[in-house]
Amino acid sequence: MTIITITEDAKQELEVSQEPRKEPHDHEGRMAKGEIRNTIKNSLVLYKLIGKDDELPGWVSSYISLANDYINSVTQFMTEDKISREEDSEEGMDDEEESEEQFDD
Repeated sequence: MTIITITEDAKQELEVSQEPRKEPHDHEGRMAKGEIRNTIKNSLVLYKLIGKDDELPGWVSSYISLANDYINSVTQFMTEDKISREEDSEEGMDDEEESEEQFDD
């Protein structure tokens, strides 16, 4: 049987995400983190409930596959978006350095 552990960083993140938010605007990030926290909790329960040789109804397997596909799609999007923003930021820094060099006469 595989034992699933949550790292201390993940535990702290889960605890922090439960604290009340101070900013009055844009709660989408907080809502998403709450949904992800619930997904993690439910996934851990399911992981423990399902045995390697269990026969599952087709709809259960389908729902698990869909949930996995959706999470993978969002993860891929967010990862690519972050990399893109970091590259844009680095390019902006390069542009600033080039601009400064032009005025060093």
